[in-house]
Amino acid sequence: MWKTLCSLGLALVLLTGGQASARTPILPVEQLQAGMTGYAKTVVSGDTIETFPVEVLGVTGNDTQGYQILIRAGGDVIERSGGISQGMSGSPVYINGRLAGAVAFGKAFNDPHYCFLQPIETMLRMLNPVVPRRGLPSSLPASKAEAKSLPAGTQLMAGGFAPLALDKLNRDLGTSGLTAFDAGASGSPRPIGDLEPGSAVGVALMTGDLTLGAIGTVTWTDEQGRVLAFGHPFLQRGDADFFLTKAWILTSLPNIQTSYKVGTVGESVGTVTQDRSAGVAGKIGPLPASIPVFVQATDMDRSENGSARVQVVDDPQLAPDLISAAVTSTAAQVADTAAGGSGRVEFDVQASDSQDKPLRIVRQNMFYSTDKLLDTLPEELQESLNVLMRNKLENVNIRSVDVKVDMSTESLVADVQSASVREKHPQAGDTIHIDVVLKPYRSGDMVRTVEYKLPEDAEGTIRLRVSGGAAMNWIQELIRNQKESGVPVTDGKEDGGSGKDKDKDKQKQEEEKKRKIRLRDYVREVNKAVRNNDIIVEYAVRGGAPQAAGDEAEQATGLTAMLAGGPHRQVTPVDYIVDGETTVSVKVKAAD
Repeated sequence: MWKTLCSLGLALVLLTGGQASARTPILPVEQLQAGMTGYAKTVVSGDTIETFPVEVLGVTGNDTQGYQILIRAGGDVIERSGGISQGMSGSPVYINGRLAGAVAFGKAFNDPHYCFLQPIETMLRMLNPVVPRRGLPSSLPASKAEAKSLPAGTQLMAGGFAPLALDKLNRDLGTSGLTAFDAGASGSPRPIGDLEPGSAVGVALMTGDLTLGAIGTVTWTDEQGRVLAFGHPFLQRGDADFFLTKAWILTSLPNIQTSYKVGTVGESVGTVTQDRSAGVAGKIGPLPASIPVFVQATDMDRSENGSARVQVVDDPQLAPDLISAAVTSTAAQVADTAAGGSGRVEFDVQASDSQDKPLRIVRQNMFYSTDKLLDTLPEELQESLNVLMRNKLENVNIRSVDVKVDMSTESLVADVQSASVREKHPQAGDTIHIDVVLKPYRSGDMVRTVEYKLPEDAEGTIRLRVSGGAAMNWIQELIRNQKESGVPVTDGKEDGGSGKDKDKDKQKQEEEKKRKIRLRDYVREVNKAVRNNDIIVEYAVRGGAPQAAGDEAEQATGLTAMLAGGPHRQVTPVDYIVDGETTVSVKVKAAD
């Protein structure tokens, strides 16, 4: 019964595949026998498809768990490539002119001439998720044996990334089980041919001036533009939305364990829509949803400028790290140094919420590090993107990200030394002028004057706290508060009940609104959050009597108090990262 269902399902897939599928006859697993010979198609240099001979050694597995086909490969192509190499995954194998399966580099043998194939029937099911699988999820899994033998992480090829940025990228992606290695510059030296069985193909997370993706081989195509490739998963995301690209192969490099192809991700030609244990499936045509990112960087010491324009997949788990790496790479290429220093970062993230209403985070801030400035520069942007894309309150669509970075090896940091008020007898509501003495790094004292508007109800001797904004942990605290917050508050209507019950319900709803916070509240407070180069002046009152500025903030809870401070906080940006604090007393006359 199971074989009958499989045959029926496969027939349906082939009928929907168009004329191209009819011209590519399929060889079912049950017809394979040890000793059969054929050939495989792949690219080991440029975009030229070559063939190499194969011999079937046997078939493992069963109807329930799936099958794998063991083969031995040989010939000049295999010798030049150092054996079956990573990047050959997906290479179609033909026996007696019929497509049997795809190279699935899921298990490393001591002898690189041997590998398992993914049966083509299993891969074709990705085109038609409704094909019955006898109790197994549609198109999953191809084989438990294959799933167990896959590498722990997916190796990505990074094109155009500066070494410092690649290091940061690997640290960030490590938690996702991904690793990336340098594949040289992005792009290809010449136009690449169209995708066809045996062509090199890419599945990319980032395209443009910087590229990041994995390279494999096309197994099957049809006249509808559908493509099957890889023979094993990319990230095994199931339903996917990645870039389907052409690829250019530089060479195949031998390795102690296995050889691997080195190449570059080329032009985007469509979308990968399925990422399953049997491989990846996609279609040539419209590109996936993505985030346009533009980064400008300037080395202020050398008057050097540079920029990068990339498209990043709209993936909440990956996009913040990928965009951060793009910023670091662009800055590193321009600065051309790993030394410490100071930097000014401006970014504008435009997005829309689940109701398609605009959300926008616009920030300017300064950063300093003695030796890891390039790592530090994108941190606030990265965490702001985390707030938007990984929040548990509602879906967010990032429409664009624009970043501007100015860097210098100067140590633009200063500590607050003291403060004094110019006005001797100000009145409540007056604007006073505070002279703040700052001590820059290895330099003499300087004075920055800030204005502060006294509250209308100020009276008597009050104390003002004058401090710097260099508190680097605010955004981490933001994330912790987000995880502890509730769900979005919806405006519900009262339905029945007595007047007293309605009053209680209304009171309860008001309390819930005060206790819970919405994503839009986060965005507003992120925009209002103090900057490292702000001089902050705070004043707070309780019951009409003066109090220390910190008391009210300690009494308050939630994101608003943490980022915005008390109701009388006022900030003034300066051209230094400011640390430290002091207090100053002011004698205030009651307003006339």
